[in-house]
Formats: sequence, C-alpha cells, structure tokens
Amino acid sequence: MEDRGHEILAVAILFLVLSWVTMGLRVYVRAGMLKSFGMDDWAMVVTVILFTAFLSCQLGGVVYGAGRHIWDLEPQNAEKALRFWYLAELFYVLSNCMLKIALGIFLLRVALKKAHIWIIRLLILGTLIFGTSYFFLILFQCSPISQFWTVSPGSPKCINPKIITRTTYAASAITAFADWTFGTLPIFIVWDLNMPRKAKFMVAGILAFAAIGSTATIIRIPSVHGLDETSDFLWTTVNVSIWSTVEPGIGIIAGCAVTLRPLLQVIRWRTGLSSSPPASMPLQRSCKAQKRQSRFSYHRGYGPEELRPDNAWTVTTATGPHRSRRDRSSSEERMVGKGINKEVVFEYSAEVSGGV
Repeated sequence: MEDRGHEILAVAILFLVLSWVTMGLRVYVRAGMLKSFGMDDWAMVVTVILFTAFLSCQLGGVVYGAGRHIWDLEPQNAEKALRFWYLAELFYVLSNCMLKIALGIFLLRVALKKAHIWIIRLLILGTLIFGTSYFFLILFQCSPISQFWTVSPGSPKCINPKIITRTTYAASAITAFADWTFGTLPIFIVWDLNMPRKAKFMVAGILAFAAIGSTATIIRIPSVHGLDETSDFLWTTVNVSIWSTVEPGIGIIAGCAVTLRPLLQVIRWRTGLSSSPPASMPLQRSCKAQKRQSRFSYHRGYGPEELRPDNAWTVTTATGPHRSRRDRSSSEERMVGKGINKEVVFEYSAEVSGGV
C-alpha cells in the first residue's frame, strides 16, 4: 500500500516548530529588548496563528488518509481526510495573505519616499482584494460546500476543477511577484541613505531576506496540476500539500529572522566574539564606558530602528572673568540628513558694568 502521508507529516511538524521558535524570538527581541513591538509584529503573530491552523488541518488529514490512494481508505476516513484538506486550503489562503501584509507593514516602517510607500500600499491592497476573492472562490466552490468531502472535489455540484487550478496558478504568480517586489524594494529604500555602501548592501539584504518564500512559490507551481485529478485527490495533491507548507513557512521564518540581529549581537558579546555589548542590550554600563559614550549617537538596534538616529546636539562655551549667561538667541537648529536634529548653542561670559 502506497503511503506518502509521512512526507506531509514530517514537513508540517518541521515548519510548525521552526515558525513558533522564530516567532517567539522575534517577540523577545522586539518587545523585550527593543521595546518597539509594532503593527508588523502583531500581523506576524496573526500569520503564525493562521499557519498553525493550516498545519493542524494537514496533520488531521494525514491521520485519516491524506497521502494515500482513495481505494485504500474506508469511505468515512476518506470523507474526514477531504474535510481536513478543504479547511487546510482555506487557512493556506488566509495565512499567505496575512504574511504579505505583515511584510508590507514591516517595510512601511523604513520607507521614506512617497513612491516606495505607495508601492507597498498598493501591494497590500492588491493582496487584500485578490486574497479575499480567492478565499471566497475556495469557500463556495461546491454547493452545498459539503459536496467537496461527501462526494468529491469533482462533484457535478462543484466548480470545474480546471477553474480552481487556473485561479491557483494566477494566485501563485501574484504571490511570487509580490515576494520579489518586497525583496527588491529595500535596495531602493536604502540607496539614498547617508551610509557606507557596504552598510547599504547589508541593510538591504537583511530586509530583502523576508521575501525568500518566493522561491518555494515558484517551485510549487508545477505541482498545482494535481488539483485537476479529483478521482484520487488525496494522492495526487501530496506535492501541493507539501509545497503549500514550505511556501508560507519559509516566509514566516525569514520574516522573523530579519528582526533577530540584536539578539545575535548579544550572543556574540557574551561568547567573547565581540569586544563591546550592543547598545540595544539592557545592561548597566560601567563608568568608564559611559565616559566614552559620545553625545552624538545613533540607535544600534537593527530592523527599522537602525535607520533612525537619535536627536543630537552640541554646546560651545566661552568663559570670561565674571558671570556668564546663555544666549539662546544665538542658537540655531538645522537638519542633518533624515531625522537628525542638530542644535548649536553658544554660551559665553561677559563683564557687566555695576548696576546692571
């Protein structure tokens, strides 16, 4: 008896563990270390929850016969396996769409130019519109919807499987396009920043890493044709099931991994690979270290925060023989780069005649 259920099971468990581990580390870094838990983090939490529901349905399908031929299953088990497959398909669409929204919100935190901001917004909007349409197409592909599992996905009361297959091809193409756009846009976002070229490539690479799931999307496309073969559906869709797990799973892991650099810096410092602790580390510094700290400093956190420097100011003082006063009228404030305020204040002392 042929059985590929163990392949679906192994991939599902692997990505279930990895997604929650990386999500937990992301929460620790963003909420615990940096104190900057934002909308993109909440969106990723929702994504992982939806992805977990998808994997739970896959595991339930394996228990009742997903990955085996229909003639090797009891009718009641085949029905339960198809029901889990149907639910898994719905959660796949939701988790994939939510992942794109999370990545888009993440890039909105660092995008400065209006053109970049509007591109990201349009991608998010397009994801919402197409994802919602695709979700309802899958939800109501049979009338009543129970025909999907009580009869088969090829029931006369279901939409022609070729329509579902072609729509899935279109969804895969749009997903790949969105991923590649999210992957290349960071290059343009950091290109005009005032930083060394090596640093630009590093930051762009970190941000673009979140779009690595597009590779799995492209690999998944050839396996979509299995949706057409409804007579032995649980067997012919094994590859679709596996790659439908890998696609959002890689995206979630990569999307969380891009936020973990502060944690890696702490680990490097504690293991002796780095000579000084990172600025994002919540530790008390020694007096000697505090004396060396410059008043003109930048955030050392990584992610969107690393592109936003602290406000900095300098004071110039001239002393004289008598009392001094601070002339705020001689101060000037000007912008240095994006988001850096520099204030120059001139303090001086002057002799004052008696009676003044």
